Amino acid sequence: MSTPRAKGVWGWLGRQVGYVKRAVETDPTPGPKTVYRENRVEEKQIPDQPGVTLRRTVIDEVIVDPDPKKNPQKIEN
Repeated sequence: MSTPRAKGVWGWLGRQVGYVKRAVETDPTPGPKTVYRENRVEEKQIPDQPGVTLRRTVIDEVIVDPDPKKNPQKIEN
């Protein structure tokens, strides 16, 4: 069971200070970096069915992990 929270403005303010303190002390780990990104959207009307549009969305991305030792993957050609 968790500890009871202090009521009132001072209890709320103390919790907020604690949240900020924990956020400042936490070491942010860098995530993967997106090097290249291309979005393409293709639309085409269907002649047999008026009012119907076929839409294709393609997203190409190249993502580089800053620490490849953390997630080793075997690359086979």
